[in-house]
Amino acid sequence: MVPIFKKAFFILCLASIFACDVDSNCGSVNVDFITFSTVTLNANLEERNVQVFFDSIVSPQTDSVFVELDTIGTFSLPLSPVTNETDFFFYFTGSSRVDSIRFTYDKINRVDSPECGIDMEFVGIDTVFQSFDSMVIVNDTLKRTVNAPNIKLFIF
Repeated sequence: MVPIFKKAFFILCLASIFACDVDSNCGSVNVDFITFSTVTLNANLEERNVQVFFDSIVSPQTDSVFVELDTIGTFSLPLSPVTNETDFFFYFTGSSRVDSIRFTYDKINRVDSPECGIDMEFVGIDTVFQSFDSMVIVNDTLKRTVNAPNIKLFIF
């Protein structure tokens, strides 16, 4: 009689584990960060990736310092989900130079299923102000599936 109770208890435990396992695909392709690539132009006016030395990159809306004494060429920075704009201040190593960018964007909230919750999509990325030598918005929608940077910063 005891082995039957053990088997029944074991089956009940397995059933409760699998009953709580939600079989949904919550892997969103949306991201909340913008990707940058720093480039320069060679003598033939062809783009060439370049490493840039930043002391720090600061954003008042996200209350964060993102880089401390680092060399970067491709990097990502998060956008504020609270507002529709985010400022970034780029402090260059060894100089008093500071460049800044203010991004504006729209947010679309979507509920795919109750298990997954709200999925926020950042669309229509644009700039109100930027002080870099030149900048190009390559892709104005933030997606995990895109293998190109959203922004190209031209450093001369």
